[in-house]
Amino acid sequence: MDFQYKAKAPDGSVLSGSRSAPTQSEVLDWIKGQGWVAIDVTRIFEKGAKKVSGTESSFDWSEFFDLSPKVKLKDKLVFFKQLSTMISAGVTVSRAIEILVQQTQNKRFRKIITHLHKRVSSGVGLAESMAEFPKTFDILTYSLIKAGEESGTLDVSLIRLAGFLESQNNLRKKIISAFTYPIAVMMIAFVVLGVMVVVVVPQFQKAFAHINVPLPMITQIIFKIGTWAKDSWYYVPLSVLAVFLLIYFLKKIDSLKYPIDSFLLNVPIFGGILYKASIARSFRTMSSLLDSGVPILKTLDLAGDVAGNEKVKRGFLYMRDGAIMGVPINNVMREKKLFPPMISHMVAVGEETGKTNEMLAKIAEWYEGELEETIKRLSSLLEPILVIFVGLIVGIMVMAIFMPIISAIQAFM
Repeated sequence: MDFQYKAKAPDGSVLSGSRSAPTQSEVLDWIKGQGWVAIDVTRIFEKGAKKVSGTESSFDWSEFFDLSPKVKLKDKLVFFKQLSTMISAGVTVSRAIEILVQQTQNKRFRKIITHLHKRVSSGVGLAESMAEFPKTFDILTYSLIKAGEESGTLDVSLIRLAGFLESQNNLRKKIISAFTYPIAVMMIAFVVLGVMVVVVVPQFQKAFAHINVPLPMITQIIFKIGTWAKDSWYYVPLSVLAVFLLIYFLKKIDSLKYPIDSFLLNVPIFGGILYKASIARSFRTMSSLLDSGVPILKTLDLAGDVAGNEKVKRGFLYMRDGAIMGVPINNVMREKKLFPPMISHMVAVGEETGKTNEMLAKIAEWYEGELEETIKRLSSLLEPILVIFVGLIVGIMVMAIFMPIISAIQAFM
């Protein structure tokens, strides 16, 4: 078997590579023999390489042309809840998955579960079977289930995973609700504005061309915008699309991830929402992994991966490097000023009392509550602001159109 390893050298540098060995423990022994400290050792196919008959498929054309619905977080949440319930009731893993195949409506997910049933029935572990679908079951899911299988507490790990996914689903709903209302109102405002500028304004422009009345400056500006929009309206959606694509591809460049994500966290109001969501997600992940017995180094790695923000991720990597050197996590937090003081104090209490996982869960709950309050305040604040904004747009348009009409009426009187 081939394993991907990551280790810390005596000089502090992080080394990575691959090595063939019958078991994972032999790779760990080899790393210790080199004088290194193991950070992570994982089978290569667990990282996402899909092997078929000894060869790797570079592209799955059936997946590309599969138009069935994507596997949503809610689908996975229901799957793990039902799976944990059946296994807790004494149903075998193979039989439980077979039952879930019949109950799953999502065609794409049903195909994946069917494959899981075949693999588990043939003696392959559930975690290793799921590792063949990295786009559906991430490394966090794999780690929790793997830990449960190794400790003989798979039902407990599945319950924790279901609870974790449920909290993630609730967190996602809160974030979506925070951004949906202002975006919807802004889109409606711009659509109405676009219709008026492209359709209504040109009609008035033709009518005013036959009236010998001087047009106010605001009317002239609106007419010029209408003329441009009528001929070149498609530049607006293309520009917006270009900006989104530019940001998307720039974030793919490793050297730009940190400055872009740092900038996003500094955006007024919305940056705070992103930060609180990232912190809640990461510390909830850490708590769930530690509860399942996953080693602290791997826990910090995975918590950084799910952060969704490069700046927050680097904070967890700093803590991981400190843990490798034997430095308490709370000390690294304080020295590097990675997170607010409250977090470092709560983690310090957790480390001193041996209840780090419970403190991490409380941190996640705190930020989830803060996020919910922020969203409520934001909704209350944005509603009058957006109403005023839309009213100003409509008022300007009405003023630009009716001022020449009033001037024409006064000229004929």
